Amino acid sequence: MTESGDTGVGVGPDRPAPPRDGRIAELTALAAASEIPTAALCRDLAVAHERAGDPDGAVRWALALTDTDGDLGAWSAAAGVLRRCLPAVAPLPRSARVAVLGSYTTSQFAALLPLAAARAGVAIETYECGYGQYRQEILDPGSGLYRFAPDVVVLAVHAGEAALPAVGDGPDAVVAAEVRRWTALWETIRARCGARVVQHTFAVPGEVALGHLALRTGGARPTLLARVNAELGRAAGDGVGLVDCERLAADVGKRAWFDARYWHRSKQAVSLAQVPLLARHTAAVIGAQLGVSRKCLVLDLDNTLWGGVLGEEGLAGIALGDGAVGEAFAAFQDYVVELKDRGVVLAVCSKNNDADAREAFERHPGMRLRLDDIAMFSACWDDKPTQVRRIAATLGLGLDALVFVDDNPAEREAVRQLVGEVDVLALPADPHGYVRALADYPFFETAALTAEDAARTATYRARAELAAAEAAAPSLAEFHRGLDMTATVVPLDELTLPRVAQLVGKTNQFNLTGRRRSADEIARLAADPGTAVLCIRLADRFADHGLVAVVIAVEAGDALAVDTWLMSCRVIGRTLEDEVAGLILAEARRRGLARVVGEYRPSPKNALVADLYERLGFTRMDAPDDPSEPGTIHWSRAADAPYAPPALMRVVAAAAGVDPNGADRPGVPPAELSTHVFAQTRPQDRRMEEV
Repeated sequence: MTESGDTGVGVGPDRPAPPRDGRIAELTALAAASEIPTAALCRDLAVAHERAGDPDGAVRWALALTDTDGDLGAWSAAAGVLRRCLPAVAPLPRSARVAVLGSYTTSQFAALLPLAAARAGVAIETYECGYGQYRQEILDPGSGLYRFAPDVVVLAVHAGEAALPAVGDGPDAVVAAEVRRWTALWETIRARCGARVVQHTFAVPGEVALGHLALRTGGARPTLLARVNAELGRAAGDGVGLVDCERLAADVGKRAWFDARYWHRSKQAVSLAQVPLLARHTAAVIGAQLGVSRKCLVLDLDNTLWGGVLGEEGLAGIALGDGAVGEAFAAFQDYVVELKDRGVVLAVCSKNNDADAREAFERHPGMRLRLDDIAMFSACWDDKPTQVRRIAATLGLGLDALVFVDDNPAEREAVRQLVGEVDVLALPADPHGYVRALADYPFFETAALTAEDAARTATYRARAELAAAEAAAPSLAEFHRGLDMTATVVPLDELTLPRVAQLVGKTNQFNLTGRRRSADEIARLAADPGTAVLCIRLADRFADHGLVAVVIAVEAGDALAVDTWLMSCRVIGRTLEDEVAGLILAEARRRGLARVVGEYRPSPKNALVADLYERLGFTRMDAPDDPSEPGTIHWSRAADAPYAPPALMRVVAAAAGVDPNGADRPGVPPAELSTHVFAQTRPQDRRMEEV
């Protein structure tokens, strides 16, 4: 049976590809005439590539469609192309099972969500509950929701579902009760299946019977809805994300967001024209929950951060700060600073003389950005794709973590063509539209803000300085020794738990098993006396890198089994993993266990650690194949076998009661380490109960 939007054309060895008839060439020529082709043209190209037996091209154009307009028909057709072709292409960074539970008709939204999620880097399988059955599905432990075993549950609910009066007495109590109704559902989902929750907040209707008097009436329904949204935001802890539908509706206009015709005829609470927008932003929040957001904004200089060409106009001639155009560039810089403050790493990529470009940051009175805000400053005459690759390599980021912003369409196209993993933002010709263009980009979403996020630019700037120091060092060992590194083992507590959960949720490269757990799950696991949790911060003479490594290990017979071992990419290659291995072996001995066992579960991104256990002296074990974990390799090492780490850093334990986020941390000598490393906060400690 061919579903709506399907072409009925498959790909693969059993179905020979039809001969090319020039259709792809014709459509490609049309697409080349515009930097951002229409959704309809992207759809036609996706379908043409599918018919030609080219699933990669079909998927590429289907995903390109999501960055164009909100043509629902084109989105629906592209979603069909993606569903058929995605299994035939390279896997996306993450995959997830997503349940959509709605208070209104969500069939169109659920159909488009896999397309939007794939654009965010997540391949999803969806489950959709019946109309308005979200509460029953959540409360019934035998429902289809729990049989589906979701990784993420999307609560697609609308303002009409809020149990709020038109005008209520005691607004504080009314708001508290409504918030509790929703948080209780979150808690039920989290307790029964451990899924992350993504809830749509309430778009406040534009029709207000009280008129402007509603602003003066504390119990008015619009006021209550706004307060409920804010309180849900405060209540959303680890494992819960929110899609700000009120902001989206206000942006497109309340009359465009809600169409009474669709509601009365089909109980569609979001107008069909806005469903693609809602799917796109929901996918961005899901991606953030799963750790696949973009991390680094790469910025051109001339006519991007300021008006004019510095090499031609001179420092006094560029437009920045004064006049309408200068104010537009200053406003753009202000917005970029806000992104930096929330953890987005900034880099400069410019064809300019380095000294001249830096002088603008140091001397121009209109500059909002400073050199200290930039993690890597690349101003030279190399082509932009080469510079972008160098930026990613120096900062230790994958190319798929970068977003490139340049006013020049030719430079943007060069990066698109030659560094396809990088997202390229199409700036408008008018700089007054720069802020809007960047604000409309949704894939810098993050699940939470931590102290490490706020200091991220300084950390990555230190990494660039490290790269320069490494190039000048006589040997790698001497380079590492000269860093004056200190690894500090800190306890898992309410201060470190959010960062540990963030690392577990998003680390891909140095991750032996790829297991994902929420903060609540980690806390519960750590409360078991048979569990050991190791959290390590790293500092050197350039920077304090924060909490960068986590190990979770459990007693299993005569062995300490490594359940999770991961490390931030910012410190890969520093020999920290060698020191961590020594700590794991020491803990096994302290517990009277004979050996340490671990496993490597391959993923599309963790080939970096495929040989880690072997390099550390572990022996490969024979184990039966597990169909649910294909390719898993098991390793073992005697706990008392001689082990000598490189000893290129100091290893200490944080003193009890010391804030692990502090810059100056008194330490415990390494000889005393074993008594401090794995002391876990237990359930009787009120701090853990409140996490």
